Amino acid sequence: MPRRTSPASEFALLVMDLCHLRRGPDEMPYSPVLLALLIVAGVLLDVVTGRLLGAGANVLLRSLVSTAVVLALCWIALRIRRLENRYVQTASALVACSIVFSLLVLPLAWLSGPAPATPAEMTPRHVLLSWAMLGLIVWNLVVVAHIVRRALEAPFGFGLALALAWAVAAWALGQALFDGA
Repeated sequence: MPRRTSPASEFALLVMDLCHLRRGPDEMPYSPVLLALLIVAGVLLDVVTGRLLGAGANVLLRSLVSTAVVLALCWIALRIRRLENRYVQTASALVACSIVFSLLVLPLAWLSGPAPATPAEMTPRHVLLSWAMLGLIVWNLVVVAHIVRRALEAPFGFGLALALAWAVAAWALGQALFDGA
């Protein structure tokens, strides 16, 4: 008898395949409820992670702003191309993959501990974990580029340019609002 998998495990496999660039956002289920649940899960994960790592105040607001910026820019890009009917699936793919990368960075950040005050205080462990985190950031950008490329039916370079622009926009707005840039 063939083995049946649960919807949750099928969804997890889909998200893993997205992160490995094997599938696209078009294969995500069209479900506004799922998108809302993913957004709530992502924001809660950010808050818990921030609290565990001692990120300080405004963790919830930072997460909400960052999520809102990326989702708004996604909608704008799809709207410009007149592909807004793909928004729910594309946004779901972006948020689901963001959750995966948050979960991957969490143990590295925890192992790294507080950031050294000066470069001279960095231990080999800090350097190694920093390189691993940088690798995850680059991988995350590539995944976002892949999702955007597939959603917009655009070249990978264009998707990568949008992914970088979105990351910079979210970071810059966070700096301006919360760190008094």
